[in-house]
Amino acid sequence: MAGTFMFVLYRKLKSLKSPLKTLNKLHFNHISERVAKTEVDLEYHQYLLDDSRDDISLLNRVNELKLNHFNLKCNFFKDGDRGPSFFHVLMSHKHMKSSILVIQRSNEAITTSIDEVGDEFVHFYQNLLGTSSFTSPT
Repeated sequence: MAGTFMFVLYRKLKSLKSPLKTLNKLHFNHISERVAKTEVDLEYHQYLLDDSRDDISLLNRVNELKLNHFNLKCNFFKDGDRGPSFFHVLMSHKHMKSSILVIQRSNEAITTSIDEVGDEFVHFYQNLLGTSSFTSPT
């Protein structure tokens, strides 16, 4: 009984080998080259779109290329060997991108200190919202 089960399992796994190889070849083979090619194609179409902004079909093509490029990059980084190190670089880059490093004050002075930028935001919203005052319930 156990021998028959193992044989059936073996045959099913063997039949999966070819479709899995095909899937791997289609989606993961030479992925870095495919990412670079889609990036070039996307930049070219974006350049064309700059010249004719009213072309809806070109806009749709650019959006389609963006999505395809994004998906390829996600697969490349997700399945690549750079997993943890890439993730930490990506998070560091995202953090730096979302940080406010320079702000211009209302008196035209520019500040780059993180503490001064934070203080300027606090000051701005305190002036915007006003001060707190005690109100009695009626």
